[in-house]
Amino acid sequence: MCIKKTSPNALANFSINIKFKLAFLWTALMFLYIYADYFRLMTPMKLEKMMNLQTPMGPTSPGILVIFSVILIIPTLMIILSIFLKPHVNKWLNIVIAFIYASISILIIISSIEDEWQTFFVIFNFVEILVFAIIISQALKWPREGYS
Repeated sequence: MCIKKTSPNALANFSINIKFKLAFLWTALMFLYIYADYFRLMTPMKLEKMMNLQTPMGPTSPGILVIFSVILIIPTLMIILSIFLKPHVNKWLNIVIAFIYASISILIIISSIEDEWQTFFVIFNFVEILVFAIIISQALKWPREGYS
């Protein structure tokens, strides 16, 4: 028989519901997006390009703005959906969306890595990939009914 001794100063480690973990991770990701975009405004010619209605994808148009909006709305919605969706759909939606967005981050890294002014942006994207990997890992380990 093995008796497990605990220190009187041991800290409790509470289990956090997987839905809250995923919502928290998507929230952290949104902060990364906001700060990366904010810092990007401080790079040479960024504000001038914006004032001249130029985007990385070409001239600004209503259609481009809709595309950019949808791209940022989806991870925002994942915060809410991670809490409210049923487990099976929730698990696979988190995996698929995180994989797609991690792929986008990889493409951004590839296109930005040689530009010294984008070094911070590459770092943000590496951290984003780490968060996406954690999302995928947590979703894959979704607890089964009757287990904790």
